[in-house]
Amino acid sequence: MAFCKWFFLESTLALAGCLAVVLFALLVRWRRTLRPRPLLIGLGLAAALLIVQAAVVTRREHADRIMRQIESDLVASRVDALAGALSARFQIPQTGWDRERFIGIARRYLAWIDIHTLTRRALEVQRSEPERFEIYVSYLADASTEDFRYVGLSRWLIAFVREEGKWRIVEIQPTELDRRPVAGWSKLPRP
Repeated sequence: MAFCKWFFLESTLALAGCLAVVLFALLVRWRRTLRPRPLLIGLGLAAALLIVQAAVVTRREHADRIMRQIESDLVASRVDALAGALSARFQIPQTGWDRERFIGIARRYLAWIDIHTLTRRALEVQRSEPERFEIYVSYLADASTEDFRYVGLSRWLIAFVREEGKWRIVEIQPTELDRRPVAGWSKLPRP
């Protein structure tokens, strides 16, 4: 089911490539038999599938768009996209941080750490409910401070909620750092 969802709703390149091959075969058949009906039906179905794919935005695609903006901002040492993506209800229960405090802490981290590259390794939707979904996202980061350089993997749990017709981040939790489990924010280095 996940492959079908990806193929028909998320990957324009895969769907268009497959449709191009099928339509080419139908074009060859039409040229040999002079029956245009299969080709016309194929063109209609291909157009319908591509229109549906363009019209339907999956939760993975919503998360991908939001995370791309945040990732490019983090590499540029900005938190504007992150601040815009956080819900008014954002909170980290273990620490008591609310939205404003988290943005302030993110600014402090970015003043301390210079992120050279941030490469997303995976983005998987884990739980999905009508008004909420969670993703696990993994990154390979190349970052440095005045004292050390870090190149490593991290994995994060990010929860989204629908708020005012848009998907917003309501929770962010680190789950792994260099393939070792992390028990929340308390185990991460501090500026």
